[in-house]
Amino acid sequence: MKILFKKPSALSAEKNNALMTQLSDVLAYKGVEEMGTHLLLELDNESIEFDSIKQLFVLFKQWGIDQSPLESLLQLVDMKDT
Repeated sequence: MKILFKKPSALSAEKNNALMTQLSDVLAYKGVEEMGTHLLLELDNESIEFDSIKQLFVLFKQWGIDQSPLESLLQLVDMKDT
């Protein structure tokens, strides 16, 4: 699964590296691609669980990123559990 979201504005190189490191620490992380003002986060469909989504919600809140792209992940996990 891929999630496109707007990255925080005016990130220094150091803060950008910190964000990338935190994204790579997400349990279901597969990769991330910078696309100008956005990031495309790839997650492993097979290993994504509620804990991964929870990590992303915390990370997005910490960095001031709009959390709405994460809503579809919650639906995906709910469908896997049924």
